[in-house]
Amino acid sequence: MYRDYRPKIHFTPPAMWMNDPNGLVWENGRYHFFYQYHPYDTLWGPMHWGHAVSPDLLHWEHLPAALSPGQLGAAFSGSAVYDKQNCSGFGAFGKAPLVLLYTSHGEYEQQSLAWSLDGVHFTPYDQNPVIPNQAFKDFRDPKIFWNSKKGRWGLTLAAGDRAMFYGSDDLVHWEKTGEFGPGGNMAAGVWECPDLFPLTAPDGEEVWVLVVSMICQEGQSNPGDTQYFLGNFDGEAFVCTKPFTEPVFLDAGRDCYAGVTYQNTNERIFMGWASNWAYARELPTGCFRGQATLPRRLSLKETPCGLRLAAEPMAAGSLLGAPVPLEGEVRLPGETFAVRLKGEGACSLMLKNNLGEVLRYSVNGQNELVIDRREAGQGGFSPLFTAPAYACAARRRLFDGPYQLELIFDVSVAELFMDGGTVAATTLVYPTVPYDTVAVEGASGELYPINL
Repeated sequence: MYRDYRPKIHFTPPAMWMNDPNGLVWENGRYHFFYQYHPYDTLWGPMHWGHAVSPDLLHWEHLPAALSPGQLGAAFSGSAVYDKQNCSGFGAFGKAPLVLLYTSHGEYEQQSLAWSLDGVHFTPYDQNPVIPNQAFKDFRDPKIFWNSKKGRWGLTLAAGDRAMFYGSDDLVHWEKTGEFGPGGNMAAGVWECPDLFPLTAPDGEEVWVLVVSMICQEGQSNPGDTQYFLGNFDGEAFVCTKPFTEPVFLDAGRDCYAGVTYQNTNERIFMGWASNWAYARELPTGCFRGQATLPRRLSLKETPCGLRLAAEPMAAGSLLGAPVPLEGEVRLPGETFAVRLKGEGACSLMLKNNLGEVLRYSVNGQNELVIDRREAGQGGFSPLFTAPAYACAARRRLFDGPYQLELIFDVSVAELFMDGGTVAATTLVYPTVPYDTVAVEGASGELYPINL
């Protein structure tokens, strides 16, 4: 029996394949969301840039593909900036351009540029590549940022097992200024989709955050994750000045990858690809494959373990309906809803249907958040989807004592946020029939319908 697993409030393509978010930028009252897109199949293929815009990060208008494969190869991941001051010189008729910088994936991975005055139709630069490469096999995913230390544009990209940094006055001519990694407390693997940005710590200190997605080596207990580092950017390179005793990851689940943040916004807004390369090509979603996480507001929070990056959901809260008290078992209001719990000590939260399928969350006696989807629904489409390394995850809380937890469930995507977002977890599930009951033990809270 066919089941429609398309989420209601998570971004999905109209049809076919999507993976990494690209070029997230705010421009003239709308959020642009570009993404890796194969318009001719539900499997990964020659990469284009899909494109959509939104006034609120919830309601999306789909636009024509912004980039297609060209003479230098497919259009892999990259970033976008709104060039308000027309540093690039592509502006005209009083209009500032949107500038895209992306990886041309051909015989070599090189960085190319395209621009637009209407935010819809993009023209590749006629002298691409703007950052040539014949030395590195993996040399991709350029993320542009404003280099406040030098008063010019900066860029970070992934080169194998490290991030490299570049600077430019005009977005066209780039010079390398430094690099970071490998070594220290870093998960081993191929680095992808780096992002570098400053945040203000609770004590007022400016701290730079380097986020890197990693395709981890086969056999590792962590199949692939988004790691982050805290430190300083001197205008030329990032230096980790606040090292952790072990690798620290942005999401405790198995289905948040390749996330980056919006440019030209007052808040630091993050969106990721809600999937995992281990089984992304096999998901039972019919005419489309791939979805984005909900937008998350990033901040720095002080914890008993030191300074940490926190991610909290935004936008979806405006859709919450009237709450229902939640103790014991309660009927669900549909396939898209939110749960908020508070408690102390061990607890469990379960989503169930009449076939006995159950998605389990718990806080155990070791003060760990534990996620288990092994019996949550369909899994036969991939042997890895319900394998323990991918179907189960545990993350120790950074705080002792009382907790608050928020779960946003949307048809087939569950996003959990705990302790002010210092623990976040994204999990895909495919119940054979919709969950109809939520059961809670050891905590109390509220259940909210989400009004679409």
